[in-house]
Amino acid sequence: MISVIMPTLWRGEHYKKMLSIFNDHPLIGEIIIIDNNPANADRSIFELIKIRHYAQVQNIYVNPAWNLGVALSEFDQICLYSDDVLFDPKCIEEAAKVCTPRGGIAGFAIETISESHQELDFLAPWEEMKITASNSMHYRFGICMFMHKQSYYKIPEQLKIYYGDAYLFDQNVIDGKTNFKIEGCPVITKMRTTSKSKELLEIIESDKREYAKINPSEGLILNMMDELEKQQ
Repeated sequence: MISVIMPTLWRGEHYKKMLSIFNDHPLIGEIIIIDNNPANADRSIFELIKIRHYAQVQNIYVNPAWNLGVALSEFDQICLYSDDVLFDPKCIEEAAKVCTPRGGIAGFAIETISESHQELDFLAPWEEMKITASNSMHYRFGICMFMHKQSYYKIPEQLKIYYGDAYLFDQNVIDGKTNFKIEGCPVITKMRTTSKSKELLEIIESDKREYAKINPSEGLILNMMDELEKQQ
């Protein structure tokens, strides 16, 4: 069984459909909501029987929310889910197969991810889904990830928003585990639904500096990827 963990400020939209899909799926045992903005909570989700809601006094940010959600989870397999992502649930059963203690993390291949506010692309024809080994992580990898709880490494507390996915990916490689990419499964995300206030931009810059200390070579690569994204 899988524990879905969703940190949220309630600024996404696709969660409204995705949480119902999770709630009805036989492999999903619970949906843990780490609520970083309870004043704006979407009360309609509380009708879903698998929801477990944890309101925070203040915004603890996404990486600490992942840490908290994993600590609270009851099941051995976990899905770290962003609230602005919609994907074809056919991948859940296949993803669960690679979420073993000796498996790493599984995320969506970059070519499957479409930045869109529409669900039309979600219905587009896709090739047969497959999950393959991957030693390469892309800058959208963290929008949704599957793994066994033994493949989750507590993210250092100095990383608040960015590089939590990179840390998990790299720690699994260091531990000799195989990471995976999910291909042939359509994914829609709005991306960047959290506003870029001056405070958040300062935190992101701090995350970059801190991750460069943790893994200098990977930090340089991810900085380059960020620059390329800005140019698109």
